[in-house]
This record gives sequence, structure tokens and C-alpha cells, in this order.
Amino acid sequence: MSLLRFLGIGGKSDGRENEPASLSEIGAHLDTLPAEEARFVAAFTYLLARVAGADLRTDDAERAAMAHRLETFAEINADLATLLAKTAIQAAAVHSASDDHLVARAFRDMSDRPDRIRLLRCLYAVAAADENISAVEDNEIFEVANSIGVERRDVVALRSDFKEHLGALKPLPSEQ
Repeated sequence: MSLLRFLGIGGKSDGRENEPASLSEIGAHLDTLPAEEARFVAAFTYLLARVAGADLRTDDAERAAMAHRLETFAEINADLATLLAKTAIQAAAVHSASDDHLVARAFRDMSDRPDRIRLLRCLYAVAAADENISAVEDNEIFEVANSIGVERRDVVALRSDFKEHLGALKPLPSEQ
């Protein structure tokens, strides 16, 4: 941001001077899409990576699930989906402390309720890709849901579709 604009005497602003770095990094691969659509897909992708890496690791199954969801949701080819997933995982690892809330808020502002519910379903699918949704991943999904304005009861309803993968509901090794 320029000093003049900061002081309120500069030119017009589009409100994106403080755009999260992760959205720019991911969006750079989406130059064939209109700017708003690219920003939406970048935010969606970042939030998938945020949940995939919540337990401090992102395995191959989660990467593949992210790419599959991007192919389906954003209707992009497999190579680009794989590249976006990789870029988002790196961006989430580097920028998480500063971008998590900003990207969630940006997604909230760009989306409607069906988009938000679709995102949460995708978040659970990515977290379940390794056959186990850890408590950390589950909590991260609830945090994202809260940030994007989805009520707890809606999250619980979606969560029930993935109950066989919830680590908190699985028997302990001594109970098997």
C-alpha cells in the first residue's frame, strides 16, 4: 500500500492491498480464469490445504483428494488441479499464521451458503482420504466453518456422513 493511499489521499482502491499472499500465489496458476473466479478457486484450494495439513502432515491420499475435489468443483484439468494442490499446501505451510483467517473471510465474502456447504463437504472428504479424520483436522474444519459463517448444527450434520473416519469415534487398539 502506498503512503498516500494509507493516509487516505491516494487514488481509488479496490480493497485488495492487503490480499493474503497465499491467494496471490495460488491464483497465479489460474490466469486463464476471470479474476474473481480465480480468487474464489484459490481461496477454496487454500482452505483444503489448511485442513489437509492441520495435523502437520499432508500425505499422498490427501493430496490426491484435494486434486480430485478441484477437478470436480472448479472443473479444471488434472495437471492444473495437482499443481494447485501442491502450491496451496506450500502456501498454507508458509503463510498459515497470517493467512488462515484472512482467506476464510475472503471465501465467506465471495460465497453463498451452497458454496460454503460444498467446501465443508470437500474438507471432510480430504481429511478422510487417509481413512482417519484426526481430532485436529475435525477441529480445524469447525474453525473454518465458524469463519465462513456456517452454523455448528450444519457442520455436525455433514460430519455424520464421515463418522466411520472420525478418529474420536474409532475403537482404541485395546478395544479391537
